Amino acid sequence: MSRATKSTVVVGAGIVGIATALRLQMDGRKVTVIDPKAPGRATSFGNAGSIAVGAVYPTGSPGNFKQLPKMLLNRSGPVSIRWSYLPQLAPWLWRFFAASTPARVEQISRELWSLVAPAGEAHKALMKAHGIEGIVKPLGWLKVYTGETSFRSTLEERLMMQKLGVNLQLLNQDELRQLEPGLAPQFTHGAFQPDNLFVTNPVQLAEAYAEAFTRLGGSILAETAVRFERDGNRVNRVVTDLGIHDAEHVVICAGAWSGRVCRMLGLRVPLDTERGYHLNLVQPEDGPKLTRPVVIGDHGFVLAPMLDGIRLTSGVEFAGVDAGPDFTRIRRMLPLAQKALPGLSVEVTREWLGHRPSTPDSKPVIGSAPGLQNVFLGFGHGHIGLTLAARTADLLVDQIAGRPADIDLAPFGATRF
Repeated sequence: MSRATKSTVVVGAGIVGIATALRLQMDGRKVTVIDPKAPGRATSFGNAGSIAVGAVYPTGSPGNFKQLPKMLLNRSGPVSIRWSYLPQLAPWLWRFFAASTPARVEQISRELWSLVAPAGEAHKALMKAHGIEGIVKPLGWLKVYTGETSFRSTLEERLMMQKLGVNLQLLNQDELRQLEPGLAPQFTHGAFQPDNLFVTNPVQLAEAYAEAFTRLGGSILAETAVRFERDGNRVNRVVTDLGIHDAEHVVICAGAWSGRVCRMLGLRVPLDTERGYHLNLVQPEDGPKLTRPVVIGDHGFVLAPMLDGIRLTSGVEFAGVDAGPDFTRIRRMLPLAQKALPGLSVEVTREWLGHRPSTPDSKPVIGSAPGLQNVFLGFGHGHIGLTLAARTADLLVDQIAGRPADIDLAPFGATRF
């Protein structure tokens, strides 16, 4: 079958998959996206909206490791584990702790910096090419703390960011009041990343990329991949619950479900999910004003002023992709959020759970699939899927086209585990 009648099949319609499909279509390919959910309606829907070009520090670190027992014992803390899931999580946790040594953290941070530093420009270029405006704003990312003790707890991360050249500004109490006067005066220390971009409604960006993709002739199918048919080391068909699709190339961008998809191809990747919750809160006209996403560092949650209200996003829950939601912990954060932003409404208009696809070393999997000539991988972005969507798309498209990458992709390959 000729290339003209085959598609490059992208499995996954989250922000990474849709951005990749759009770039492939722009590169002159016939592209089909397969996902049972509409574009951006799974994990990509509910994040804090930051394109975080300074997100170089891995989740696993010596400092976080020391604080983990305290975090787990805190009923309103940023980390929780459903203990029934622990046996299944244990192999992932073992790799996670192994990647948390000082030497590994510095190596991982340098590798992440090569990815995230151009991430904002990659989004800007993609939006400019398709006339997408008004969704992404240059408002930065702010973290605030109530005292020297809590501020020093994140010193390792700041030192690494400064070592790598991340644009980071340290703010005192007066400077915080000038930047975000609606915050409570209790905050005495702040760290501001002015180069970060703010996506005022993340699903709108995914939908805008999807609209541009279909306008160029791309196809999005509400189907679920159930198996792959192979001819030697090539996948020639993707079989779904509703059809069979001939494939020139296959790109796996299925987020937290990518591990299951990879297993259909005989690939084993240590992927789990750092489940994240959000509550959407009413934002009255006369309510407190917030300009940008703000991390409340003492408690590990974010307040983000989205178009449809203030979004309160929580930390991390380990329970796998199949367990139902438990909004108890994030609802305990509402009084803390009101204390941080006086006058904040606690009228909840939406409860949401998403599944961050996370690797033990906090680095995404980007590149060719081992042992398969025409399969490529783009998943495992953890907390920075929105950040790295366009950047990942650029790297994957160049690799599929046989063009050299602007960085070494070996640190992000599936064979590193």
